Amino acid sequence: MQHVKKVKKSVIFLMTFAMITGSSTGVSAYTTYQKGSRTYSYDGYSYSVYYNSRKVNTKKKTGVLIDGSIMIPYKACLVNRGPGMTYKFNKSSKKLVLSYNGTKVKLFVGKKRIKVNGVKKKISVAPLYVKFEGKKTLVVPARALFEEGFGFDYEYSRQNRAVYITEPETTTNSAATEPEPEVPAPTTGLTAAAFANMTTDQFIATMGPIAQANYKETGVLASVTLAQAILESGWGKSELAQKGNNLFGMKTNLSGNTWLGSSWDGASFVTINTGEEYGGKHVTITANFRKYPSVEQSVADHSAYLVNAMNGASHRYAGLTATNNYKEQLTIIKKGGYATSSTYVSQLTALIEKYGLNRFDY
Repeated sequence: MQHVKKVKKSVIFLMTFAMITGSSTGVSAYTTYQKGSRTYSYDGYSYSVYYNSRKVNTKKKTGVLIDGSIMIPYKACLVNRGPGMTYKFNKSSKKLVLSYNGTKVKLFVGKKRIKVNGVKKKISVAPLYVKFEGKKTLVVPARALFEEGFGFDYEYSRQNRAVYITEPETTTNSAATEPEPEVPAPTTGLTAAAFANMTTDQFIATMGPIAQANYKETGVLASVTLAQAILESGWGKSELAQKGNNLFGMKTNLSGNTWLGSSWDGASFVTINTGEEYGGKHVTITANFRKYPSVEQSVADHSAYLVNAMNGASHRYAGLTATNNYKEQLTIIKKGGYATSSTYVSQLTALIEKYGLNRFDY
């Protein structure tokens, strides 16, 4: 894939929204958020937060989607109405400490890191301030805090625009004198070698659930992911797919190369000859492409790119997850400069309709 089309530099926000006075899904136009020295108007949906099946956000202070992460007001959702965490916030050092059941998590306003019982961990989005109708509130990234920090179960429902936090069940053994040693989780995942002898139906049956799970997580339609994988990788049989588990022609160097949530290790690549179209002419070039340990990571990196890649101060594929229409998503991807082929959208649309790939969007 090659980026050739430029987008005007302007602040383009993540989602269109309905005024809260007219809809229960929109956030008020008086909601803003601050990153560094810049203030942005939030133009997106509200997200409900449930803890052990109980709704814990308030109507005036709800979850918001910023840089691909659902941010929640920590006091409303974690201290006052949620699990009842204790907290300390130092305004001068901008450090927030949350404690619960022997676990202490430190967060830093504007910093993409946390400390869990003293151990540093990276997070994709930093805590920041949001003004809900003029009232300043510190919000924190829900998934990073609960999964990386406290080890809670986290689930996101795009359809309900809600996140569900569940405290994991624990068991005790009074006879145990010391904890069992930790065993590293095995590295698992599907590799493209499995596609070598698959029929088209088998490929769809295998990749459909992977694309569907990714859609629920990122908002990139499963049908779009599947169609792009089929077209870009020749049903997983291309040289790039077989050598690098790369189903989407993701090069090592891309516009917006430092997007959030990338699953690529930043080093592994394969060199492939590839055909591209420039000015209506077909040419063959040699390029370095990303290499992944599994197909799932290829899918994850592809979606993270589509959701988070920037073009200056703007999202390169702005509005992509605001629609659940595959033709609209494909048009946004093409306009953002993902592919050079003039027939890219029509080819993908034909694949979706021929094989009924949109059944995985539901």
